[in-house]
Amino acid sequence: MQYFDDVAKRRIRWLTRRGLLELDIILGRFMSCAFDQLSDDDLNAFVALMDLPDPEILALINQSDQSENYIYPQFEPVLEKIRQAQFL
Repeated sequence: MQYFDDVAKRRIRWLTRRGLLELDIILGRFMSCAFDQLSDDDLNAFVALMDLPDPEILALINQSDQSENYIYPQFEPVLEKIRQAQFL
C-alpha cells in the first residue's frame, strides 16, 4: 500500500481536472467535501479510478451501467463517497 503525503495529495487533486464539465463539477464537490477524509486505501482506489476514461468514470458515478460496477468492485467504496458528496 502506498502512503500519500501532502505532495502526493496535491498531485491527486490535479488528476481531478477532467475534460467533461459535469465530471469536473462532481469531482470538485467531492474534493472540497470529502477528499481530506479518505484513507490511503481509498486514495489508491481513487488514483486508479482517475486512470479510466472520463465517460467511464461518469457512468460508474451515475451508476448508468450496473454491470461496470462488477468489473471494478475495488472502486465501489470511493464511488459511494463521491456520490454522497453530490448531496452535501
